[in-house]
Amino acid sequence: MLKIVIQVLFLFFPWRVRRRVLNAIPGFSIHRDARIGLSLILADECVLEAKTYIGHLNYIGRLDRLQMDEDAVIGNLNWIGGLSTRLNSPAFRNRTKRRSDLIMRKASLVMSQHYIDCTDRIEFRQFCGLAGFRSQLLTHGVNPMSARQTCSPITIGAYTMIGTGVIILQGVTIPDYCVVASGAVVTHVAPQEYSMIGGNPAVHQRDIPKTAKIFHRTAFTVT
Repeated sequence: MLKIVIQVLFLFFPWRVRRRVLNAIPGFSIHRDARIGLSLILADECVLEAKTYIGHLNYIGRLDRLQMDEDAVIGNLNWIGGLSTRLNSPAFRNRTKRRSDLIMRKASLVMSQHYIDCTDRIEFRQFCGLAGFRSQLLTHGVNPMSARQTCSPITIGAYTMIGTGVIILQGVTIPDYCVVASGAVVTHVAPQEYSMIGGNPAVHQRDIPKTAKIFHRTAFTVT
């Protein structure tokens, strides 16, 4: 509650003042070249490296850790839910290695209006992007056989691009150098790089040439 009160009270202060206040919160480390818009962050740990950016009207819930490496970006109006292990939820006590983390590697990107469920760990590797809007990444669900909640991490590979309106379910690792077509529902995927992945359920649709420019970016510029 104190974390919420502090952020709300200082929400409209100049960024240089807000940054100092946020860095006074235990577990927060925000680089002087990072920037956060009008957004709320409730993570137990928040580490933002140089030139990272979080836009406006994002809700980032009770994660164990939010980590954004250099040049990583979160756009606007995203809902990022979390379930910190410090809350000791009875639903996932059998998942002893569960971590409610959102890890964004160098120059990774989450655009706007997405729903990201970090009950378990989600990692965006370097130069990958969650493009468009209204995609859902869901790390937890219910096993119908046992009637118990389950969770598993999601990993998005390096230089991979996720199209608009995509659903990615728990336990999925999308390989490096892939494109996931708009509207895909990804329940599992073959470990095959340089692929176009699409459909419901999503499958490998065709190869993408290794020369495609999207796989050779040195910066992730939003235009």
